Amino acid sequence: MPKIIASDSTYLNHSIVKVWEVISDFNSYKKWWPAVVNLEVLNTSPQIIGSTLVAKPFNGRSFSIKAVEAKPFSEIKLKYFAGIYSGDGRWIFESVNDKTKLTYEVNLIITDKFTKVIAWIVPVSKIHSLIFKKIFRSLEKYLEELK
Repeated sequence: MPKIIASDSTYLNHSIVKVWEVISDFNSYKKWWPAVVNLEVLNTSPQIIGSTLVAKPFNGRSFSIKAVEAKPFSEIKLKYFAGIYSGDGRWIFESVNDKTKLTYEVNLIITDKFTKVIAWIVPVSKIHSLIFKKIFRSLEKYLEELK
């Protein structure tokens, strides 16, 4: 069965507290995610758990993500539960010399028939990682604007 398995990291020139504040605030995602990934916030929670997004990539098929566990300044676990994927994702936070190492990991099963066919031809895990490089750059820019 076609999958997307990826782990992507970046070092951000910001404290773990500041990075946590942004990543744990699902309402802020629309401010720093690339415009080609249209995000809709369905639900937010001060405890993070239950916060839900729907991503509608330009010329792509949508998928939904819900926060299912949060360990402050350490990790946010996510469940992909509707749309073209099912599986798990997680943000991992590490403080390193006044910077933050931020990692995003996914282990997804592709459930959409059309996307499954594409996944046999196109390296979808590598494409996911390329997209996350753009997301990380947008996040860094947004964090700079907050200073």
